[in-house]
Amino acid sequence: MEAQHPHAQDKASNLGSWLMLHLLALLLLATFFLGYWDGVDRDLFEVFNHWLLLSGAWAEFVAIANQRWVDFVAGLIMLATVAHCTWRSRPGQRLRVLAAAILMGATFSTAVAAGDLMPKRLSPSLSHEHAVRVTEQFPEIRTKDASKASLPSDHAIGFFTFLLFAFYRFASRALWLVTPLILLLALPRLLVGAHWLTDYLCGALPLILIAAAWLFHSRAGNRLEQLTEQLLNWAFHGLGLLPKKRLA
Repeated sequence: MEAQHPHAQDKASNLGSWLMLHLLALLLLATFFLGYWDGVDRDLFEVFNHWLLLSGAWAEFVAIANQRWVDFVAGLIMLATVAHCTWRSRPGQRLRVLAAAILMGATFSTAVAAGDLMPKRLSPSLSHEHAVRVTEQFPEIRTKDASKASLPSDHAIGFFTFLLFAFYRFASRALWLVTPLILLLALPRLLVGAHWLTDYLCGALPLILIAAAWLFHSRAGNRLEQLTEQLLNWAFHGLGLLPKKRLA
């Protein structure tokens, strides 16, 4: 029996991954729209919202954790991780890392635009008449605890997009520290009632799973990445920032 050509094996593997990612995204969306997550959403919100009553110190911490400066810190952490991976990569791989960073930004923007097409719904803090809101407990703290269009979570889209590229393109030991930190920074919106759990798992995540399928398991994605790298190469050559062949 003839051994299968490695290229054919790669194509079969990519097709399998492409299909699996789409099926997982479809499963999450289908179970959400069929209402299978309603009880989980409700119960989790009630637990988190009750915590805000149990301790004033905890409620104040949650209010502070949802301020804009925390988002800024999260963005700096992600930017620093990309810069670190670019610096630590081999000279011949730096353009690829930079190209991935550009595609990461494009993926985030596209996913947010796609998310705008999803049905709108109120955050749990607005859906429940007697919900505890930190903006009422601590009016002096400028924070966010509600949204009139919580599905999907833009924060979750940003975090999932970063983690997607982190594992596919930004391989580094630092990721073992950054990943749990990023996931931790995603929690405050849930704790405060500005988002449902499904805004993350059934809103943002399916968009990123589909993006993963097309970017990293299709010929079109490979070609797009190569084209981005070539454009960067030409741009850096034009600016005199590259030697004749590759980025040093």
